[in-house]
Order: sequence, then C-alpha cells, then structure tokens
Amino acid sequence: MPGQPLISVAPPGFEPVPARVLTDIETLPCDLYIWRGPRPILYAMRGGDLRRVVARAERGMSFLVREIDADLLHGALAASLPKVLANRRLSPIERSKTAYSIAAKVLAPIFMRDRQLDHDGLILSQTAIDGITMRMLEDDDLLWAMVATMQKHMATHTHALNSAVYGIVLARFMRFGGPQEIRDVARGALLHDIGKNRVPKVILDKPGPLDAVEWQLMRGHAKSGHDMIVRALGYAPSYAHIVAEHHERCDGSGYPASRAGSQIALDSQVVAIVDAFDALTSRRPYKSAATTFDALHLMRVAMRGQFNDELLREFIKLLGGWNALSGGSVSGEASNPDLLPALKVAG
Repeated sequence: MPGQPLISVAPPGFEPVPARVLTDIETLPCDLYIWRGPRPILYAMRGGDLRRVVARAERGMSFLVREIDADLLHGALAASLPKVLANRRLSPIERSKTAYSIAAKVLAPIFMRDRQLDHDGLILSQTAIDGITMRMLEDDDLLWAMVATMQKHMATHTHALNSAVYGIVLARFMRFGGPQEIRDVARGALLHDIGKNRVPKVILDKPGPLDAVEWQLMRGHAKSGHDMIVRALGYAPSYAHIVAEHHERCDGSGYPASRAGSQIALDSQVVAIVDAFDALTSRRPYKSAATTFDALHLMRVAMRGQFNDELLREFIKLLGGWNALSGGSVSGEASNPDLLPALKVAG
C-alpha cells in the first residue's frame, strides 16, 4: 500500500493530522481514520496504543479525525509538547519542527474568525505555550532551534507563535524575572493579536493606507483582545495587560491609551518589540517580508523612540546583528525603500 501523503484538505466533517505529531501520545484520545477511496475508513479506535499505531504508519502518512473529536486530539497534543521537546533521541531541530507542527494544530482554532474564544480553548492555548516556554528556559540548543525553524507566512497563529518564541528569548536573556514572569510574556505575546478576530478581514488585508474609520477599527483590536480574554476566563489573568498595551509606544505615539515610557509595563514593551519585528519580517498581502537587517534598521531609525532602547539593543544583539548595525549603517535609510508600507503593520 503506498504511503499516504500529508493531507492538506479533508472530507467534510474531518480534520487532517500528520502521524509525526502523534509520536509522544501514548493512548488514542479519539478514533483515527484514513482516506481511502470515496470515504474515510476507520484505522484505529479510541483507547488504543497510539505508539503502535504510529510505529506501523508509513513515512509521511497522515490520518483524519472527526471534527467533533478535534478538541480531544488538541488536548492530547498540547499535553504531549513537553515530552516532544524533551525527547533527546531527536535533534533540537527535529524536536522544534515537530513542536511547531503540534502548536499550529492546537492554536489555529482559537484564531478562527468565525469561532468564539471560550474558556477551554484559552486554557488549551496556555497549556501549549507553557510547555514550550519551560523547555526553552532549560535547553539553550532547543531555544535557538525554535528560532531557526520558525516559519514566516500569513497565518495569524504563526505570527502569534513566532512572537511568543521571540518574547521568551528576549525575556530570558534580559534576566527579566523567574519562570512565571517569562511565562506571562509568552502567553501575552501568543494572544496579543487575538482581538483582530473582530476586525473585518478586508481591513486587515487592505493593500493601501487605511482611512480614519478603518484605523479606528484596527486600533480597537488591543482592547477587544483584552476584553475577549477576560470574558473567556471570567477574570483578568496576569498577562492581560500585555494584550491591551502591545501597541503602546515609549514616545507616547501608540494606542489605545497613548501611554509613554514607564507608564507601559516592561513585559508589554518586550512584546511590542517582538511583535513589530516578526510583523516586519513576515509577508503580508500588502507588503513583502523585510530582511532581519532592514526590519531592525526600521525599528532603530524610522521608528526611533517608539521602543525601549535597552530592550531593542539587547534584541539586536541576540539576533547577531548589533555590531554590524551599529558600525555606521544605523543612521540612514533602510536598504529597501519599498519597506516603508511595512510600518503600517508594525505601528
């Protein structure tokens, strides 16, 4: 029987899941199907030994789960992340790639525009990012592997996860605090743009400048995200202010409250930097992706004063560009003038 290719689409009522993300789940949380012929066929039943199922799966094989069982699978995947990241039989790069695949599967649903952010989904997202955070704090090789294997495409959950990983890196090397403080940076970075679920897609993807009404709607996403999290949990978690403040700027030019300097929480200032950097270096419908150099140059020059200078300098050092960037090329124009529209997404 030929190997089943990675399924990018699924029949109605089913969700695809690659076998490689299931390797560290011991017991099947739901039935697994394969797509052979006109309809899915039951392959393994809930409660079975998933390790045996995966062991006999052919390379590149993918399964299907019913959409009504997806939450069961996502919960098991989130719980498996610490084990995946601690698996020393795999290289840091292999562990990182698997972790990204798992996290994408778990996180994508909470960023769906037609889905209400609920308590269970929010707790699941926290579980997933907490597992990644704790392992990155303990393993330098894994930390840099997570940066090296980062994806750069337009999915909202990809930007969210990238921002969280960058936030963990910056907070850790700035000796920002203990694990709980860094965990809050990661959670806040992961969920900072959740309020964009309430912004019309035509505005998010608009290729030209936003008009006054559109800007008002766009700028509302920070408060909307904060309120969505509080409503879903029934209380304001310790990272909620990061979601509300991630577009505040040190020079007072940000929103929603035009706070400046020390009026902005330090963890919010961390997330402001990593959010802007990942947005600039990712492709959007209205802009190309900036290089690392151009993005950092824009943040140091065109956006001068908007970010905490000490944090930004440290972030540049961590990305290996500080010496080159401060060697005379910081004062001047970015090497790619077409990147100026990118300020829309970072500002």
